[in-house]
Amino acid sequence: MANRPPPPRTASRAWYLLLLLPFIGLLWPPFYAKDHPRLAGFPFFYWYQFLWVLLGAGITALVYLLTTPRASRTPTVDEAPDRRVEGGAP
Repeated sequence: MANRPPPPRTASRAWYLLLLLPFIGLLWPPFYAKDHPRLAGFPFFYWYQFLWVLLGAGITALVYLLTTPRASRTPTVDEAPDRRVEGGAP
């Protein structure tokens, strides 16, 4: 495997600030330590935190897509898995 220089950074580092949103949203428990409003019978305390799990995953995926150059997300020919079967036709 050849040593390649890292790909140039084309995205702004400001996108990483989005990763602070789940942290800030869950930082102060007295804000969401409530019983109402309920969602499908679950108190606000539980569904609010679960909502942040989903939002956090979405935000992480968004930041990854916006900060990783497209070329480095797809494997090159050297990195692609070998699909040839031994002893068979190529």
